[in-house]
Amino acid sequence: MGAPTITSPLPPELVDLAKTQLARLPRFAAELAERLSETDEFYRRVGHDELRAACAANLGSAFHAVIDGAEVDVDVARETGRGQAAQGIPLSAVLRAYRIAGAFTYETLTARAVPALAPEQLPQVSDTVWRIVNRYCDAITAAYREAGDPSTRPQEMVPVLEALLTGQAIDFDAAAVDLKLPPTGPFVVLYCDRVVPEVNAAAWHTVGGAEVAIVVVERAADLRALRAVLDGVPVAVGISPPVASLQRIAAALRRAKIARRCLPPGKAGVSGFSDRPLTTLVAGAPKLALELSHDVLAGMRAVSPIEQSTLLTTLLIWADEGGSLKETADRLFTHPNTIRYRLRRIHELTGRDPMEPRAGAELLMAAEVVRLNGA
Repeated sequence: MGAPTITSPLPPELVDLAKTQLARLPRFAAELAERLSETDEFYRRVGHDELRAACAANLGSAFHAVIDGAEVDVDVARETGRGQAAQGIPLSAVLRAYRIAGAFTYETLTARAVPALAPEQLPQVSDTVWRIVNRYCDAITAAYREAGDPSTRPQEMVPVLEALLTGQAIDFDAAAVDLKLPPTGPFVVLYCDRVVPEVNAAAWHTVGGAEVAIVVVERAADLRALRAVLDGVPVAVGISPPVASLQRIAAALRRAKIARRCLPPGKAGVSGFSDRPLTTLVAGAPKLALELSHDVLAGMRAVSPIEQSTLLTTLLIWADEGGSLKETADRLFTHPNTIRYRLRRIHELTGRDPMEPRAGAELLMAAEVVRLNGA
């Protein structure tokens, strides 16, 4: 089941707007049918009355959902899917038509609102329209699958996944169908050291010895829930930032790989690409970061590896604790004066004062390199 169509009560102005458009449904449906005929060759082959009736049925169901604050009735979308599958219209064309309809509906609602909608109301209109479109697309896809449409067969998933993850030019509408994904995101990519069955992913695919998955995160709450699941599993995983479309999946995979490299080798954990920007920069340019860290920490080669490790661990924990000597000392089971001494020792050995912003940033960069690589 998809995300709820109506996630919170809509303002009265938006409900009234839906009522107004429902009252003029025949004209609205005729305009949408004309738009579809103009923009898609497959719909030029469908009889105008039939297309207009399908538009009216789907629009009417959507407006009633908005007015009633209820789930949209997707039976009409299933019926549309069954009929268009029987006519041989490709699923990708049907999904594209629903996206066109979503854009048309949003543009029309916002343009015809009287009085005009306030800017802060526009995101809620957009969110509601696209939630309905995604629910319809799920129903359409299910109808095509029931009809035995070959584009929904599981064996198609592997080459489609490979194409998405490597950035090949493909039919992204068809890819969404094959992978049982909505036509639009947000999506995140996971880069893990093993498959995590607890994650509700479209599919898992092996890439360079790691397991990769595409996950739908329609709301911020979905991403928080995903992280909570991963936090409860002994796995090392990098999470990409959310991307809005399947066209960005290859770029998301690159970022998920970098996020995974923010975890030390052999350590479980969950690392988001944007969690620790400094660490992400180090992981994103590992060779350059390693070279620079050797320069920054050159003076520390005069002491033993054990002392180096102690000093750099202290530096990282001190930074994590916001520069608090007491909190750092508590975590390391020592006295604040010991922490103060270690920071001075780093200054003496490297010529860089951890208390000075630029020098402190350079030292933290170098310490992160050591933490990630043991260099």
